[in-house]
Amino acid sequence: MPYEPPPLTCHQLARSAEMLAVPERICRRRDCRRRHRCIWFFRATQQPCCLANLDADQRRLLDELARSVADAEHFGYLASKITMSSSYRETRALQDAGVEAARALVAGRKRKAYRAFEKMRAAQPAPKYEGEEPPLPKHW
Repeated sequence: MPYEPPPLTCHQLARSAEMLAVPERICRRRDCRRRHRCIWFFRATQQPCCLANLDADQRRLLDELARSVADAEHFGYLASKITMSSSYRETRALQDAGVEAARALVAGRKRKAYRAFEKMRAAQPAPKYEGEEPPLPKHW
């Protein structure tokens, strides 16, 4: 049975939107623009209201970043894809943004381990290749 990642939480989506400056640039809610944070959420979907203002390409990018944030938040799990740094420049930039956005979601005793995880990732060598990482074969 293939692994299904858990659904994205409202906090992961909000931190991803904040990383892309969506509350300041796109959100129509004054509270969000002034605080530079996602304040308003839809009750039914538990998603930030500003996500309704994104087009399909912008939403795809935000979902990729949110999935990276979720992987970074669960950095110790075997199913996390962000344990090691990618050697492809664009994939590495997305992973680094996810690690930075997930820092606010990690609390308590996990914070010390998360800081060590960030230091380990920062010590990795610079990316060797341009572009995005090629996808894995379907049978993996």
